[in-house]
Amino acid sequence: MIPEWRLPVRPHGLPGTLIAFDGVDGSGKTTTTRTTRAFLRSRGHTVRGFKLPSRELKASRWFKEYSADPFGAVRTGEVDPLAMCCAVLGDRLMTVRARILPALRAGRVVVVDRYLFTPLGELLVHRVPAGTRAVVEPLIGCFPAPDLSVFTTVPAGVASARVRSRAAERDDPLALDVYEHRVAAFRRLALSNNGLLLDTALGQRRTFEELVPHLPKS
Repeated sequence: MIPEWRLPVRPHGLPGTLIAFDGVDGSGKTTTTRTTRAFLRSRGHTVRGFKLPSRELKASRWFKEYSADPFGAVRTGEVDPLAMCCAVLGDRLMTVRARILPALRAGRVVVVDRYLFTPLGELLVHRVPAGTRAVVEPLIGCFPAPDLSVFTTVPAGVASARVRSRAAERDDPLALDVYEHRVAAFRRLALSNNGLLLDTALGQRRTFEELVPHLPKS
């Protein structure tokens, strides 16, 4: 059983609105994020979009090794889950402080694809003890709490099939159990932190109909 993890984040108290999207690859997260940005702009909002982590971080050797085989990279010691989490949180915090907070101060609607919950979900996937999770909590506290946390979800088999349907990822090496663990971790984080779970297996139109009432009004 993946443990509950209530994150020590506080409201940002700024004029803008922060909307975070997280979810396993193939869960419809990026499509839903893109649709949300377009919808909000059509309603007159000034929207800033961010996709995390940075390109520089994703280009690192250890990040690529972990992405290709999360359990294998940890098992062989090539990647340490805590060290990885701290690195990707630091990368995100640079973007938060340099770009996201100024946008919120200016009253923008900020939509983030993969926010704080994604790296924390990876810690839960590896079942690290509570003491390890506590190490990163002071860093977590540096992040502004989203005004809306959206978690897209589908069954693991659906997510895997969607990823493999992409031409560039037809040979996706991730085993089904990686998807299963990640789906469970995101669900636990959503339930622990008042997140909105969206089952995109219902179809894009139905999914967005469930999301719209939670979005900022015109």
